[in-house]
Amino acid sequence: MKGVWDGLDKERIGKAVVTAYMSDEYLEILAEINNAEAATGVRLAQDRIKEIMAVWREECPDYAFMVDCLYLFAEKRIRDFTGQE
Repeated sequence: MKGVWDGLDKERIGKAVVTAYMSDEYLEILAEINNAEAATGVRLAQDRIKEIMAVWREECPDYAFMVDCLYLFAEKRIRDFTGQE
């Protein structure tokens, strides 16, 4: 039986998650997405994600995938609001 972490770099992922969760800006954007009441609110958060994406890719490229995950989450929330799959 394959485990959840099999094939994944636990150390890298763990450091990336901690880095993201220690970032006030990351958590603020996450809260904006979670608390949005319409797709337009999530789209505003996506604009902020795009801004920090460039910074993370330059400052901490090994962990920048966390910003990509945040963007994917925003896309999912927009689909939830718009009824698209």
